[in-house]
Amino acid sequence: MAVSYCVGVDLGGTNIKAGLLDADANIKSKFSVPTEVDLGTEKVIGNIGAAVKRAMDEAGVASSEVVGIGIGSPGPLSHNRGLVINPGNLPCLQNVPLRSAIEKHTGIKTTLENDANAAAWGEFWAGAGKEVNDLVMFTLGTGVGGGVISGGKLLRGFYENGAELGHIIVQSGGRRCSCDQHGCVEAYSSAYYLARRAEELVADGRQSSLKAHIDAGEMLMAEHIVEAAKAGDELARQVWDDACRYLATAIVTMQHVTNPELVVLAGGMIAAGDFLLDRVRKYFRELTWSLMEDFPDIRFATLGNDAGLIGAAGCAWQALKTGDW
Repeated sequence: MAVSYCVGVDLGGTNIKAGLLDADANIKSKFSVPTEVDLGTEKVIGNIGAAVKRAMDEAGVASSEVVGIGIGSPGPLSHNRGLVINPGNLPCLQNVPLRSAIEKHTGIKTTLENDANAAAWGEFWAGAGKEVNDLVMFTLGTGVGGGVISGGKLLRGFYENGAELGHIIVQSGGRRCSCDQHGCVEAYSSAYYLARRAEELVADGRQSSLKAHIDAGEMLMAEHIVEAAKAGDELARQVWDDACRYLATAIVTMQHVTNPELVVLAGGMIAAGDFLLDRVRKYFRELTWSLMEDFPDIRFATLGNDAGLIGAAGCAWQALKTGDW
């Protein structure tokens, strides 16, 4: 029986990551190329098409052996229409029917998925969640993203923007988020807002070793907070503990909404290791209910920076199986 392959594309504002995978999630080729957003819509579409061809060429695979392409794109978008609607870091793709454009460019059936959903599918298909059927993933980076797998299926919702986990409200009337809501978990537990909150407290006169970074003209980063908190800095420890507690609050919410077996934490902030995981688990236990022990396992993702392209290819394999392109 001939072996078939799918190409996964992780589309970002700076780079396009692409790879060719078989049905068992084995990567046969992978690489990254510039997106070149500033050169316009047709250039970006052409770059995606060229990346698909390169993925095949580097693996020595003919286009006749490729049965699908999966694209993970920033949203909002419509999976059903194959339409990228309003991707903040890809303004040239606003309201662009990307699925049909890539199908026309390559001649290969294509599916379009939110990039966070694709990464969650990657962990479900080939990573930390490959032994479970119900999974929630929080991606902790500049913002907070996520994806939900329930009953072995991606949760998208009626308007196709489900699983915007970073915008779960964890503090009524709290800090303003970039989405214009107040009190989102992103406004407390993302790397960007974590650092901004520390800066605000220092500006208000709170004593902290972090002031040295600010006085030196450095942009305060999440890793500075972690380093200072580990060293016993009271302000840094407060900000870090709050971030972990608010994240745990969001996890409790998802426990009661989709009742997952597993919660996966991904993104740059998991570099903090047990300093993050131990606290999130601790606060989850303190905050959750006592009526029954339907507690998800909380652990780190395993696919790292490859989750997006692996998941995008996995979405193509799933579309081939279900017919939901």
